[in-house]
Amino acid sequence: MRRPIWNRQRTYATLVGLGIWILLFRTIVMTTDGSLQALVWWASALLVLEFLVNVGTFLTAIWWWVNGTETRAWLPLRFTATAVIVHAVRVLVYALGDVGPWPHFDVRPAYRATQVVDPVWVVFASTMAALSLVALFVIWRVRRRST
Repeated sequence: MRRPIWNRQRTYATLVGLGIWILLFRTIVMTTDGSLQALVWWASALLVLEFLVNVGTFLTAIWWWVNGTETRAWLPLRFTATAVIVHAVRVLVYALGDVGPWPHFDVRPAYRATQVVDPVWVVFASTMAALSLVALFVIWRVRRRST
């Protein structure tokens, strides 16, 4: 019997792919605009880790979409959870560096004077990261109860 061309699993895989594309695009922009040179080594490593997890999430979402079955959902969902957590940690560092007691502690001293950040973006990034963590928790609970 032939499966339908479009199903719920492909919709979910598409949503994961589109969502992670936003984060992937942002990490690409940050790595190409000089952030790796301006950030201290561990913040640069965190950015590279986020980039790699985002690429893995995007590729596994494609793998899920091509197959279109729930049996392929486990890996992209784990990558997505990892991407959300790593992104939230990176945004927390970003926010603490702008509003915390140690201004720009995540930036190399030579670049600290040039760091001008709009507080609106700090609030936006923090809010979106927090909402992503809430969504991750809700989806985890729903999937855990369904098994």
